[in-house]
Amino acid sequence: MTPLKTDPTHDIISAEIEEKICPICGQPNRCGEKEVINGIELNRCWCAYETFTQKIFEKIPQEKYRKACICQKCVYRYKTKNADILKLRKIVDELTNNWKNDPKISWTQIYGIGEKLLEWKTQKNIAGLWQYPPKMITATMDDGIGQGLKLIHLFSRIAGLEIVPLGLMQSRETIINECNKQCPEFLGMTILQFETEEILNTIIPQFPEKMIVLAGGPIFKMIPDDDIQNKKYFSFHHISEYLTFLLNYEPKVKMNTRQ
Repeated sequence: MTPLKTDPTHDIISAEIEEKICPICGQPNRCGEKEVINGIELNRCWCAYETFTQKIFEKIPQEKYRKACICQKCVYRYKTKNADILKLRKIVDELTNNWKNDPKISWTQIYGIGEKLLEWKTQKNIAGLWQYPPKMITATMDDGIGQGLKLIHLFSRIAGLEIVPLGLMQSRETIINECNKQCPEFLGMTILQFETEEILNTIIPQFPEKMIVLAGGPIFKMIPDDDIQNKKYFSFHHISEYLTFLLNYEPKVKMNTRQ
């Protein structure tokens, strides 16, 4: 008997359909779809921002193992707190790289993206980039508007820092006293004038020894790199540089053990 001939495309079509179905729940897995966070479209498939634990792979039937992607709902079902932190890190890292490569992006656009990201982070109940968030005091000495500080506050909240705002146009004495009283990990300031930058250099020795001073503002574009490297603080002239610093920062003290 001559065997019946079958359509050679049948197996290919079946395989393509199977690849788009979650092997755990049998629902569409959205493989290849770009991640969208509160209207923020990122560059890669949603799975690039997730962390897959070994526990979830144990739920896949052996005959379907490595044949199709797991869907996002199943990932969330077996997600851990650390996985949420890693996802936030991946998103912040991608946005940072995008802004570094797009010098024309405006303050308004960046702030709008930040608001959407903070809303998403709050909905997901993600603490931030670290399990134990550092504290940061913020202030200005020569900035009466605080536009830059407003952006720092927003993305610091996204990162999960504990923010203590002293306010605008603070005296050096107030800033020194509060830093020594509260002993935060960071002091965040925006600097508009070269004279203020010089004042900052003179008062740094009066701050807690382990506190890191973070200074941002347009004047740092005009200070030569060699001079910046010799300063006793970290300087940023764009929010992407500040976020890169936070992504690389590793807290040395657990906040719940601070005396």
